[in-house]
Amino acid sequence: MIQARHPARPALTRRGLAAAGLGMAVLVAASAARAEDFVPPSNCTAYLAVQSRSCTVSHHYTCADSPGDLWRMDFDEAGAFYLGLINDEAQWVESRGLPDGSLSRTIFPARDESSVTTLLETGYDDWDFDEIRDGEQIRVTGFDRLTGETAVIDGEELLRTEFETQYYDAAGLLISTTTGREYVSATHRRFFSGIRTWRSGDQEDTTDSSPAEFLYPGDPGFASTQPRHNCGPMLSALPLAEDHA
Repeated sequence: MIQARHPARPALTRRGLAAAGLGMAVLVAASAARAEDFVPPSNCTAYLAVQSRSCTVSHHYTCADSPGDLWRMDFDEAGAFYLGLINDEAQWVESRGLPDGSLSRTIFPARDESSVTTLLETGYDDWDFDEIRDGEQIRVTGFDRLTGETAVIDGEELLRTEFETQYYDAAGLLISTTTGREYVSATHRRFFSGIRTWRSGDQEDTTDSSPAEFLYPGDPGFASTQPRHNCGPMLSALPLAEDHA
């Protein structure tokens, strides 16, 4: 599943209420996130930072007030721009644009939630659910499939996947399609972006947001909010991490 595939529940569950509160706390933190280091909200713990090839860095953290939920905040050269929440099955729950706080949410219960457990056990998983985005209800369908290939990026063992996602409006008309290949981690039970192509009508855009570095607490640069790969007019001087199938 795309990291921000549902980048984007009107009736919020207890978890949703906790998530909403944490989301607002993070917006406050994000306003100060132009500083050197990422600091998660109170009662939350940062456990992983991922520097990508697309001049972004993602900080992953968990919070005691919402056990099982996995949070991610993304930074580019201008600062924080995305806050995402998934559950312990890697089902997208909500996302916020930063710093404006624009919000998209999955509507639960879903017709068919995504399941990283199913993907890891069977090699295939599909999903079908609705989201509220900018006040509009959108249907999201698609699948993830393990390719049988593996990759090692910066020492991190990952499984390669291929995916396809379709977005439909309330009338059932196709809005856009995203296809590509990415990575899933059995250790972290979440997806990491790869090469994807977005299509809508006669428009098309392909991006490579593959991970380049995996950083853990204690690693140099773990808390840095400064992306360092393929930024600015010239490529980063730092070498890309080794990636072999």
